[in-house]
Amino acid sequence: MNIVSGRIRLGRSAAAVAAGAFLLALVPVTAAQAAGPEQFKGTEPISFTDTTTCGFPIAVNVQDSFVGRTFFDAQGNIQSVTIHQNIVGTESANGTTLSESDHFVEFLNFSTSVAKEVGLSFHIQDGGVVVRDAGYVVFNPDGSIAVVHGPHPILEGDTAAFCAALS
Repeated sequence: MNIVSGRIRLGRSAAAVAAGAFLLALVPVTAAQAAGPEQFKGTEPISFTDTTTCGFPIAVNVQDSFVGRTFFDAQGNIQSVTIHQNIVGTESANGTTLSESDHFVEFLNFSTSVAKEVGLSFHIQDGGVVVRDAGYVVFNPDGSIAVVHGPHPILEGDTAAFCAALS
């Protein structure tokens, strides 16, 4: 498996998680609120240049719209976060622009440090499907992959179709 490619792709959602966690840190939790979940939502533009997936730079310009819920224990400590992600935008290189449309849910368990991503985590089109990572992935606390179900060519390092579409 080419975990580096997977981490690049998963880094988009990580940016949304970081933004959500930052916003949550600004909200004081009182004892009365500790047991109940808190909801959050937001939109985050994400732009970066991917220099590792293909042998050329890819301009990634997407927007992540997310809505989630944070669950606390009785002391007000975060136990888990569930985030529904909707990422749309483009990936461009060599004069070619492809559409990206990802829709998935992330389950982050802070007591076990295990994360799970379920849905369509990477979906690139150019009149038809170019590449699609779909199903679910479970990540160990160290970020390594514990379980993969469904097709995940990009996560597993099979970037040939994606790179060819941008060549």
